[in-house]
Amino acid sequence: MNEGIRHPAGDRPVVAIAGGSAGLGLALAEVLLRRGMAVALCARRERRLLEAVESLEALGPVDGVAGDVADPRFRNTWLSHVVRRFGHLDALVLNASTLGDIPMPDLRDTHVVNLRTVFEVNTFAPVLLLQQALPLLAARPRALCLALSSDAAVGGYPGWGVYGASKAALDLLIKTFARETDLDHIALYSVDPGDMDTELHRLADPGAPAQGLADPAEVAAVLARLFDPLLTAAPFPHPSGMRLAVRGTALFPCEGGC
Repeated sequence: MNEGIRHPAGDRPVVAIAGGSAGLGLALAEVLLRRGMAVALCARRERRLLEAVESLEALGPVDGVAGDVADPRFRNTWLSHVVRRFGHLDALVLNASTLGDIPMPDLRDTHVVNLRTVFEVNTFAPVLLLQQALPLLAARPRALCLALSSDAAVGGYPGWGVYGASKAALDLLIKTFARETDLDHIALYSVDPGDMDTELHRLADPGAPAQGLADPAEVAAVLARLFDPLLTAAPFPHPSGMRLAVRGTALFPCEGGC
């Protein structure tokens, strides 16, 4: 495991982002650093992660460790590493995802290895990371967990069944975690960020035009509002356990699934 790049956080809120070397994770890291927070990233591809950290370090305290959240050995040490580096943890962003087999197969054609791979990364790893994070978050004055979901979780789109099911399970688990935790100073949300111009989207639909897809930086600016209570002690804008959706420059609660 890469030992990371060390920078002091001081009293800044510390945000750990799983899957932070590109796309929405990287965009969110940038906007949070600009807002005065410290950011700890992890991602599987070490070279890309190092490049991401180098691009961010002029903005504020940032740390990067290469590893796979589906690997228990890495998962069991990453958050401990973050706390050793920065002293505390105020927010966890569960952004690491996989599509599984490409092209994405219909359910009738998928196989158990694909199912296991997708659920290991998209569902099991986030839940197990959150288990480890909750005591750290509970010790802070305000804390947040943000799990990135998808419209595929409610869409029933052909070819998206395995990925969508893994995100639907994540939505329910976050909602249940919130009910079981029931602490006023911790908010847990799952968020559908909408269709974005990212590597993941291009892998899923290589022939689709980028026109009409959201810029990850614009989505990150919307999501960053959820982190404001860590800086201001203002109330969280939505009840813990909500599924939210980014649409344009707004963030909507999904009462009946959206």
